[in-house]
Amino acid sequence: MRPSLLRILLAVLLCCWLASSAAAATLEGVSLPDSYTVDGQSLVLNGIGLRSLTIFHIEAYVAGLYLPRPSHDAPQILASSEPKVILLKFIRGASKERVEQQYREGERNNCGNGECAPSDQTDFERLVAAAPAVSAGDTSTYIFTAKGVRVLANDRIIGDFTDRDLAYRLLSGFIGPRPPSPELRRGLLGLPAE
Repeated sequence: MRPSLLRILLAVLLCCWLASSAAAATLEGVSLPDSYTVDGQSLVLNGIGLRSLTIFHIEAYVAGLYLPRPSHDAPQILASSEPKVILLKFIRGASKERVEQQYREGERNNCGNGECAPSDQTDFERLVAAAPAVSAGDTSTYIFTAKGVRVLANDRIIGDFTDRDLAYRLLSGFIGPRPPSPELRRGLLGLPAE
């Protein structure tokens, strides 16, 4: 093969690979960035999933999980003190009351059997009180560090919590044993659909 033909072939293959990588960060017409920077460290998009509500599968948001390196192992991700990010981009709006209802449903599912520390309750209530109504296109971001969790609404901090157990419970609410939906959990973990 001639060197110039080989260069063209390599360039075409590289373009195809880059195009397929970009497509991996788009779901239901919603695009999420391929990386997210936390305290100077670049995290990669591990997986992307869709949250649907009710039996009618009303699309609520697309979420992405960002990690220092890809992983499909939820217990390992939850146990790690390395930074992690969950980024939600809303497909449809919801009232403040509906947003609060979703937080409380997650709390019931993940703490309903006395599994969460009572000391988490004050910070959880502060988070619920600070959570705003959302419109289509809005974002919510959960930045998990060894110190706790920082929560942003449309890139504005609404809470900074140094409660590591609360941070663990919030992340577990997405990728732990009782997520809002199995499809969302599989997507965030980069696992194939069933």
